[in-house]
Amino acid sequence: MSQEDPLMLRLISLVLVAYSYFVIQTSLPKLPARMPTHFNAAGVADGWGSPGILWVLFGAQALTCAIFLMVPYIGQRFPGAIHFGSRRINDFPPAQRAKVIPMLNDMAACMSIMMNLFFVLMLHEVIEAATQPIPRIHPLFPLVLLVGGMLGVMVYYLRRIGHLANNPDAVDPPGALTP
Repeated sequence: MSQEDPLMLRLISLVLVAYSYFVIQTSLPKLPARMPTHFNAAGVADGWGSPGILWVLFGAQALTCAIFLMVPYIGQRFPGAIHFGSRRINDFPPAQRAKVIPMLNDMAACMSIMMNLFFVLMLHEVIEAATQPIPRIHPLFPLVLLVGGMLGVMVYYLRRIGHLANNPDAVDPPGALTP
């Protein structure tokens, strides 16, 4: 990926956080004073509270976004703190480390986007449920997106990093996405 791609991925992640803020701000006046705040495994509401709970959801989204976007900087500053399975960034020789850090940037940004998409979908589901006579959410869709998306991103980048670790002279593994 080029230098602009990680920046664009981080920007997409931040736009999703801003979008969530906008959704909450515009939805609060329309929501009932008592709305569903928890759902059972079937997607049926079984906990109730105030619409202010949406700000807790937003806070969790903003915090996880910040953590994911800070991981590459932590990896550069403290290479022993970031692990790829049994290896740390500082286990790679400097030439390989220069290739691993951009992959870490991309991986963290993609994971941040996945996490933010999960929060955006959950916000929409909870807000929609609050306006229904029988509040329900889709029991699996947001969770499947989160788990499947995060797992897919991790497997993809860990394979690339593993290939690089096993082939120090390799530029990119076969089948890697290229611009």
